[in-house]
Amino acid sequence: MNTHSSTAPSQNPRPALPYTEEPDPEQRRKAVRAVASAAVDAKDCAELLEALGLAPEEGRPIPAQRIR
Repeated sequence: MNTHSSTAPSQNPRPALPYTEEPDPEQRRKAVRAVASAAVDAKDCAELLEALGLAPEEGRPIPAQRIR
């Protein structure tokens, strides 16, 4: 007989929390560009970006900082 059942209580009483660290600007830029490349059209892209909490402007290259 199987001692594990789909209705048995979990062996781990504390569920793992999801990873919540915010992505850095470069990760966000890459995400915007990936969404744009996979979108069917401009409307699809805009809807996907909005759903992910991203803005189209974030897809632009990050300007290099000048070294003084």
